[in-house]
Amino acid sequence: MSTTAFVPFPGVRPNYAEISGVLVDPKFWTTTYTCDVVLQNCHSTCCYRSNILAPGERARIEGHMEGILPFMDPERRKIYETRGGFEAVCTEQCPDGCELDVDEVAAMARMFPLEEDYRCNLIVRGEDHDSCLFLAKSPEGLEHCSIHAYALANDLSWMALKPVDCVQYPLAIYEENGRKVLGVQTTPFLSHLPCHESGLGPLFYESMAGTIKFFMGEDFYDALDRHVRSLGTPSRS
Repeated sequence: MSTTAFVPFPGVRPNYAEISGVLVDPKFWTTTYTCDVVLQNCHSTCCYRSNILAPGERARIEGHMEGILPFMDPERRKIYETRGGFEAVCTEQCPDGCELDVDEVAAMARMFPLEEDYRCNLIVRGEDHDSCLFLAKSPEGLEHCSIHAYALANDLSWMALKPVDCVQYPLAIYEENGRKVLGVQTTPFLSHLPCHESGLGPLFYESMAGTIKFFMGEDFYDALDRHVRSLGTPSRS
């Protein structure tokens, strides 16, 4: 039996494809995407805000902070040490919602039972812009995530260490009416980011292959790949 079929799903996602029991947004094979800060020349713009912390993530990251601290900018390391942590209450830190869009909050709330006072990474206020506490400059002058840099330098899985909100973006994985859905966050608040409209990079699902495999498994990704190829869609990777 084929794992792929187009099915109507009234009231939810009627144009999605069902692949191995998961409803999948066709944007994954009809649009392009790449999170390449050099290619996009975006200066890690999406890090100039905060991210939602899922339950248990603060403790997981804190367990690695001794190793992460050397990868942080000195002034941010001092903020962390003075403050004694990196967690903030999102609504108190940014009461007008400037750091997070409702679509991103919904994407996280669908994956995890978020409390009303859900927590975020601390934002550092700057003269030109605000940014996540963990945003740092590489020796080459590129902005990067100090958690990500620490993981790569120590041969650790950055996907398993970083906050899920950072890793999954711009995926949206959730249950709806008893069905699992793999969608794309629309996030109008971040539509100005070049990665959304540049047309650069491979097909969306190819660019996000590692992330999809991490959350959904290799078997699912293989089924997704077979479906796209069955449509005659040329690969761009």
